[in-house]
Amino acid sequence: MMEDPLQPWRQQDLDLTGLVEAAATLLSRCAAPADERVSARPDERTVRYYQTLGLVDKPSRYEGRVARYHLRHLLQVVGIKLLQGHGLGLSQIQGSLAGATDAELEAALLQQLGVSQVFRPPLPPHPRPARRLMAVELTPGVQLLLDPDLVPDPELLIQRLSSALSGGTP
Repeated sequence: MMEDPLQPWRQQDLDLTGLVEAAATLLSRCAAPADERVSARPDERTVRYYQTLGLVDKPSRYEGRVARYHLRHLLQVVGIKLLQGHGLGLSQIQGSLAGATDAELEAALLQQLGVSQVFRPPLPPHPRPARRLMAVELTPGVQLLLDPDLVPDPELLIQRLSSALSGGTP
C-alpha cells in the first residue's frame, strides 16, 4: 500500500508559514505549471489575497494574532495553484472550487500526485457481529430482550421473571 502523501497534515494545526511550506512541499511533487506567468509556489501574501477573494476559507481560529489553518485550507491553496498552472484565471478557479468538498479537493490533488488510491483515516473497528437475541413478552406491555449466549439459563430466567410479575413467588 502506498504512503498517504497528506498524512503529515491530516491532523495538523498550521500557522500561515506552515500552510505555505506544506503547500510548497505538495506542489513540488506535482508537474511544473504549464503557464510560466504563474509562480509554482504560493507565498503568505498570496494566501491572504486568496482569502480576500473567497478562494480559501477563513482561518479555522486565531491564537492571539496568529491564524490557524487545517487540511481543507491546504487542499484549497494547492488546488488553486494547480488550476492556475493549467491556465485558469482566479475568477474561473473561483467557479471551479465553489462548493467543493474536502473529499473532492483531496481526490483531485491525489490524482495530480499520481496516487491512484484515495486515502481515508482508518475506520473504527467493526462492531461485534449481530447476536441471536431472544424477545419474550413477560406480561402485556413488558418485553424482555436477552442474549442467550450471555445468560446461562434463559428459560429459567424467563420463568422466574414471569412468575414475579404475575405475583407468584420466584
